[in-house]
Amino acid sequence: MATDPLHQAGQRSRATDQVSFYDETLKKQIEGSFVSDGRDIHVSSEEYGTRTISYSDLGANIDYNSQVLLVQKVLSEMARDPGSSDFKELQKEKGY
Repeated sequence: MATDPLHQAGQRSRATDQVSFYDETLKKQIEGSFVSDGRDIHVSSEEYGTRTISYSDLGANIDYNSQVLLVQKVLSEMARDPGSSDFKELQKEKGY
């Protein structure tokens, strides 16, 4: 159990957490990372781009394990529809 005041208050640092899992539906390994700033969860993948989830969309504060599960779900969605992420839009704007 964390003993520093920030963790006791339910706040996490802005450190990037890595996520890696096997998606049974896609039959592939998916990797990405996320940062929670207390208002949003910023999900990113080198292969699939980025997406931001607002805490207000979640209805309540969620614990770290729930964040990881949510990030896995978002990464799976991004892998199924890679054109839906911010990365693809940025590539179009830059003319790549």
